[in-house]
Amino acid sequence: MAHTAIDACCLIDLLAAGHVEEILRAAGFDWHLPSAVQGEVRHVRRYNTAQPGQLLRVDVDLSLLIATGVLQPCGPSNQTEQDCFVRYAAQFRSEGEAMCLALAEQRNWTLATDDRRVIRIAQQAGLSVVSCPVLLKRWADATQPDQATLSKVLRDIQVVAQFRPSPSMPEYQWWLDALAKAAP
Repeated sequence: MAHTAIDACCLIDLLAAGHVEEILRAAGFDWHLPSAVQGEVRHVRRYNTAQPGQLLRVDVDLSLLIATGVLQPCGPSNQTEQDCFVRYAAQFRSEGEAMCLALAEQRNWTLATDDRRVIRIAQQAGLSVVSCPVLLKRWADATQPDQATLSKVLRDIQVVAQFRPSPSMPEYQWWLDALAKAAP
């Protein structure tokens, strides 16, 4: 399995899906959670069951994903990685994005992100990149969820995490087609 650093935006999108562990396991990667990303993923939005149509901000607990080994905490472990992190941190507001890029570059890992700027910079650096639509397609192919479940997962990511894939992303058309199949 390819080692993969996951960025906060991608992890938040998967948390919104409600099937994060299944999705991560089905993707076929050895997942690494940079310490800066772990620090950024503190809250997600969830539907408020007491007030339909409203969203609540809830705390994130990644401890089970870490305890089961689905996510492996990591951080810069030498001066070269630290220097690379500092270099990327000068380009981004998010230390999570910078640490993901630095670790992926220095360790020759894949990068999981949904941020188009990070994707562009990662590709310019010669890194392999996967995004939420690719991960969801792998999960759907591996687990064969029914159409209602798949549509709910995609809609929840769009509404709760406020992520919609851009037309330039791999599996963009698959995402649209999967949502269209559920439309009345």
